[in-house]
Amino acid sequence: MKKYLSALCLLFFAAAMTAQTETNKFGITAGFGFQQYQGNVGNGFYNFKTSSYGVGTLHLTYYLSKSFDAGLIGTLGDYGYCQASSVANTEVPVIDRCKGCGDRVGLGNLNSRLYSAGFMVKYKFANGYLLKEDARFKPFVYGGACYNSIQDIMKMQCISPGTYYSVNAGLGIRYDLNKRINVSYNLGFGYFVSAEHPDGMEHGANDTYLQNSVCVGISLF
Repeated sequence: MKKYLSALCLLFFAAAMTAQTETNKFGITAGFGFQQYQGNVGNGFYNFKTSSYGVGTLHLTYYLSKSFDAGLIGTLGDYGYCQASSVANTEVPVIDRCKGCGDRVGLGNLNSRLYSAGFMVKYKFANGYLLKEDARFKPFVYGGACYNSIQDIMKMQCISPGTYYSVNAGLGIRYDLNKRINVSYNLGFGYFVSAEHPDGMEHGANDTYLQNSVCVGISLF
């Protein structure tokens, strides 16, 4: 995990670039944060005791107009949920307990590695219509879809490894430090649309993931 995150960091800081504008159309934003699970095993959104894992994010964007950018999404991080051993047996129904846990205390745990790649369209509020184009604070929203690869890193059959597709959406706000560099906060959400569920439960609502990240943005040219 550390190897991949280090490579992503080196790739990001290797470029000398300017802020993304009409004349600098290609931009790159990279950051780090946490990723959380929600599904049949439990709700881990903003539950830092049971379901918070690190994630690295990378967005490559292309300037379309004052209001829109198009781009690619890439993320890498762990994804899972951990029931407290004192309550797992009572909170997780037998049908939802992972196959590899048997009768041991702590049932309802899962952990995986999640690789995501996809596309997005971003709407920028600092477009000259809603907010000034040169505003320091630039809120945005985006939507798209991702291809997700899940790997079983616990080797306990607590998740269903494989390929899953998701619809994705997010929002955030960017602050321009100067004409060359910006920082931003990004809140991303993914909803798995595949018939099978990554947590191995074939009933109930589809699994989802939430990503919070702080990023630095520059442009390629």
